[in-house]
Amino acid sequence: MLIRPPGLLNPAPIILHTINRVRFKSSQASSPRTRPNVQKKFSPRVNKSFTCYQEIVSSTPKHRSLSVEKYKNTSNTESTPKHRHKSTSLRSRNLRSTSKLVNGHPGPGDLEETKELKLKKEVIASWLEHGYSDIKTGEFISAISFLTKVIKEEPNHVEALFQRACCLMSINEHKQAIPDLLTITQDNPLYDKKVYIALAMCFANLSDFDTAIRQLGKGLLKFQKFAEGYVTRGQLYSQQMRWDKALQDFYKAISLNPNEGGAFVGIGDAYMGMGDKKNALKAYTQAVNIGTSAFQGFVRRAKLFFDIQEFEKSLLDLEQALARNQEDAEAYYYKALVLLSQENLTEAALCLEQVVKFDVNERKYTGAAIYDLGAIKIKQKDYYGAMYTFKRATDINLEVDEQKILKGYVDAILCLMKRKFKDGITMFTRIIKKKHSLIQEYIGNCYAFRGYGYASIEKHDLAVKDLMHASKIQVLDNASKFNLQVSTAIIKAEKDTNEALKLLEEASTDFPKNIEPLAYQASIHLQQARKTSNKKVAEKSKILLDKAISLRDSDSDLYYFRGLVMYYLSKPIESIPDYEIAIDKAEDNMPVHFLSRGLCYAQIKLYKEAVQDFSIAIQLKEDYAEAYYYRGRCAYLIDETQTAFQDYQKMITYKHEDPMVHVHAGNLLILAGSVDDASKAFTNANSISPTVEAFVQRAKCYLIKENTDEAKGDLDNAYMLASTKDLEFDIEMMKILSSPVDNNDLRNGVMKRLSQLSKLMQLHTEGKIFQTKHIHWYKGALYFNISEYQKAKVEFKAALDTQNGTESISVKDNCEVVYNLSLCYILSEQYEAALIHLQELVYMLEGSDRGKILLLIVLLQTALQEKDEAQSTILEAFKYDVDLSSSYIEKKPNIEILPFSCNSSLACKYSTKKITLTDCHEVAIRPSFGFPQIVPPSLEFSIEDSVLDNFLIKSVKCKPEAPWLNRVKGTIQFTEEIREIVSESVASTKKSDSDDENNSVFDASYSSVKVYRSAMVVSNKDSYKQDTLDLIGAVASKREQPSRTIIMDASEEVRKKIESIRGTHIED
Repeated sequence: MLIRPPGLLNPAPIILHTINRVRFKSSQASSPRTRPNVQKKFSPRVNKSFTCYQEIVSSTPKHRSLSVEKYKNTSNTESTPKHRHKSTSLRSRNLRSTSKLVNGHPGPGDLEETKELKLKKEVIASWLEHGYSDIKTGEFISAISFLTKVIKEEPNHVEALFQRACCLMSINEHKQAIPDLLTITQDNPLYDKKVYIALAMCFANLSDFDTAIRQLGKGLLKFQKFAEGYVTRGQLYSQQMRWDKALQDFYKAISLNPNEGGAFVGIGDAYMGMGDKKNALKAYTQAVNIGTSAFQGFVRRAKLFFDIQEFEKSLLDLEQALARNQEDAEAYYYKALVLLSQENLTEAALCLEQVVKFDVNERKYTGAAIYDLGAIKIKQKDYYGAMYTFKRATDINLEVDEQKILKGYVDAILCLMKRKFKDGITMFTRIIKKKHSLIQEYIGNCYAFRGYGYASIEKHDLAVKDLMHASKIQVLDNASKFNLQVSTAIIKAEKDTNEALKLLEEASTDFPKNIEPLAYQASIHLQQARKTSNKKVAEKSKILLDKAISLRDSDSDLYYFRGLVMYYLSKPIESIPDYEIAIDKAEDNMPVHFLSRGLCYAQIKLYKEAVQDFSIAIQLKEDYAEAYYYRGRCAYLIDETQTAFQDYQKMITYKHEDPMVHVHAGNLLILAGSVDDASKAFTNANSISPTVEAFVQRAKCYLIKENTDEAKGDLDNAYMLASTKDLEFDIEMMKILSSPVDNNDLRNGVMKRLSQLSKLMQLHTEGKIFQTKHIHWYKGALYFNISEYQKAKVEFKAALDTQNGTESISVKDNCEVVYNLSLCYILSEQYEAALIHLQELVYMLEGSDRGKILLLIVLLQTALQEKDEAQSTILEAFKYDVDLSSSYIEKKPNIEILPFSCNSSLACKYSTKKITLTDCHEVAIRPSFGFPQIVPPSLEFSIEDSVLDNFLIKSVKCKPEAPWLNRVKGTIQFTEEIREIVSESVASTKKSDSDDENNSVFDASYSSVKVYRSAMVVSNKDSYKQDTLDLIGAVASKREQPSRTIIMDASEEVRKKIESIRGTHIED
């Protein structure tokens, strides 16, 4: 417990504070009931304390030593004439006759003189009466004016001179009182021995102790048995630390008056000054036994006991002292110090309040008492109470130096309490750097509180550093220990999640009602689930959030976080109620709340509701690019294409420096069928910042246009950014398929490729473009080209069993694989199986591909002697592929039936195989394979990973435990002081007008959209670079409807040819 420095406990030397105030006694002030007729002379009483006279603290500055002569005639009252006469001066004035009768009777002049003298005495008596009356009421200025009038009329009026000097001393004008007192000692040296004490008091007040001792010595020469005088001079010697001289005077006083208790007190003080506590204790004990000095004796002895740390004895003596004087501030103060030493803060505070109450005159202990009261408040963690307590001293201008230092400490804590974290941190940093000795008791708290401030502003590394430093200085309180655990866990969450979870569990155990550790644990589990794609881990997040909500169901963030977890668990219907509660409980409308709820609606295909939520998010935050992106996707899915393009333009405008918005725009352009523009959009994305997504998507565009070299280059660039297995898979597949084919050594080349593909299968992964089914597909095609049809069939069947990609892509791929399998059956002379596969396949096709498959069916039906069916089929084939059907009917040479991807750049590296079935014209075939069909970007809503970033560790608001709170049995004990709560400003929210149903949620002006262009950093074959905004706008304005396939019917002439062919076959 911080208390005043121990220097206050030492015996104080005699100064002005150590001299008793002069007591004024007059006929008017002697009794409250009756007023005696005879005035009593002033009798200053020697106090038995450190001081001689009780006196108000002087504001007079210290002066150098002065002689008696310097104080003569220095009064400003003009009350002491230069030339004094012992006779009354009025006797020789204004007399009409100076003659006397012979027989002694007064003459006329004598009678007038007698009347005038009588009147003068009455006037002087009246002035004196008024003066004494004013002295009694404390009106010393007024009293001085009346006494000055008396002295002006009678310069040698001793009583008036003495009383005026006493009045001047009462208003701390000791220097002006000296001439009056010197006049008395010179003109009437035997008037009153107390005059010498008063004169010594004046010189002592001016720090001229030598003169004070000399003047008092003169009085002792005239009054040699004046015991009080010896005591006073002894005290003056003690002031000069002339202990031997002081002891001589004190023992002299005792020899004159064995019951002079003040002398025993003085002896004790002298021995204390000499360091002889044993003899001092004896002296104080003798003083205690004398009634007049018992009080001071008990106080002095209590101080001595306190000094030697015998607190119980000290407390008993102080109780005895207060029993004799219940209004003594000094006794209360030292009692408070004893109680503080015993950690009895409540009783100590009561005593200190008594000090302030009774120390109204000298204010000797008030400043220190208020300081100690403030220190008690700090000890009790009542920092607002400490602030108000310190203000009491400031208001009365009694602020001690130590208080100024401790007040800075309190102000720093109050800044943190008012959530002014940066200001509080700055103040604590300044305190720590100064290293003031007084603050060392609190230096550990300074680090702990600054650590709390750092944790509150999410600077957890600095928080941990400060809290660890504090733990080396002192044992951390529970709140600081909690803050250290949480901040350490947050730092370790990225690298060592297990250790972070362990620390958070310990913190939650220590503070079971604090929900932050639960929220942090839930966040860590969700991130682990996202990294490992293990949704069971996310279930732990939900359990933890359920518990947190049960502890604090008013926290909007907790409901929002749980909604995100349910959204990740593919439970959007259960997420929506949590988002609604989060919206209701939030102090402000949060755009991200509506965005998240909109994603749930979009996931369950309630696109209009989703659009409404995204529109609200945009109203709350006009530049919310993500909301424009999601709303644009919804608009596209509900066929509001123009609106979708407008929202994408807004997205690019508000987030033009984000490469991902250009990637999103490129995906939309791919869906719109503008592959070239999409490629340019991906180029723009890479010009801002190269990304894996942009390179991969542009590689797909190049593959659509069969620009394999550019596609391979983009995949290599993507792999440089992220060396992932899927990209490695794609790159290896590109290398295998792009390698040249030597038809002169076909078997060895094919076997080499087959070996490479088998090794690639061992990666047990798939690429962003190529998948496992493609390996089986390509291996089947390679076996086919070296005429190993049985092995080819095995691989093609394996490709059919591997389902990947979207449904539409899978169907088309399966059609090609079934076609290849049918070719294997044909070349293996398994015509029935081939016919069955092709007949199943033909109904899934349109256009020329259907015509080609129908023509193959014609060949199989002919070979199987199904002439009628063959005739009908050839007519059907003519509808879909006129040229090929005509060429076959006309038996032209070199007829090639090459549907699907048989003419791809990969397939064309291998030669066709000619087949001649029974009664059929020779045709050439080749298996269908090429680069994978690019899966178009999907705008459908599943789990949008980016929104889950709103529940990262950093998304949880850190609310560290306040170390200044008193916790008693799990509850917080607040101070009784009225606190001014300063809350953070809350922005007012404006509700949008949703009643106007005529306004579309997409209504907006796009005329002021700013076009941002960026420099190209990736090479492109285009002659100039177009901004993504321009690409989107151009495609939106020129988008055409997809063309329809026109099916031609066979002409009559063709029918005749078919009939002729049929007739020939019949005749044969």
